[in-house]
Amino acid sequence: MPTLMDNIPHELRELQRWVCANADSKRPMRCFEGKAASVSKPNTWGDYDEAADAVRQGIYEYAGFVFDGDGYVGIDIDCAFDGDGMPTDEALAAVMACASYTELSKSGKGFHIICKGELPFKGRNNRNGWEIYREGRYFVLTGRTVMFSEIAEAQAGIELVLDEHFSDVERSGGEGRRNKIWKPSWAVDEATGRMSVSYEEVSQGSRHLALVSLCGHLHSCGAHKSAVYSSALAANDQYMRPPIPEAEVRQVVDSVTRYRR
Repeated sequence: MPTLMDNIPHELRELQRWVCANADSKRPMRCFEGKAASVSKPNTWGDYDEAADAVRQGIYEYAGFVFDGDGYVGIDIDCAFDGDGMPTDEALAAVMACASYTELSKSGKGFHIICKGELPFKGRNNRNGWEIYREGRYFVLTGRTVMFSEIAEAQAGIELVLDEHFSDVERSGGEGRRNKIWKPSWAVDEATGRMSVSYEEVSQGSRHLALVSLCGHLHSCGAHKSAVYSSALAANDQYMRPPIPEAEVRQVVDSVTRYRR
């Protein structure tokens, strides 16, 4: 018989990354034996079928997915609804910006978003209802999907959440403000005497972050969306190694110009 757990994306169910949990505890449990699991010890994780069977048999109430630093990012939004039972503007903005798998938390008062992207630190809890992780954490999954049922690349959405709710954390994972702006270098052309601008080349890991910061800076300065898009395409072509696909550049611009303040 189909269950809500069948709504969990297949790509997560194919990973050996599953634990279980009791309703009254946050401790992860081994799905194949009655012992505690650890989010840092893969030998304590099981596969999806083991976790699902343990839940179906009533051994545990929930199954959980462990984040292990391989490109999956989890966003946990507590108290995502207002007094009328409607999603808050901030929660809805994050869900729409990520456009990736979203479900109700086990309390029914929050959202879990699971997407693909880069995070400059292992994870954070801002102590104000927002958490974000790439490793060293697990989410109890309910399968109570909201709007999006598949995993998607969502770097722009991750950046939105970082800028709106974790702006006091550096990209290195230390304390203090994050450096949001991919800054240009200015120089005088000796032949013409004119000022010229250039950016450092960006490779693999931080290409999306650099474009998001550039687009966010231009948008916050009042640039029209078309101008932001043109600048992003030019920067992508000249400085990204290798360039990001144009469709992903468009996604970055769409997300930034829609949700940035």
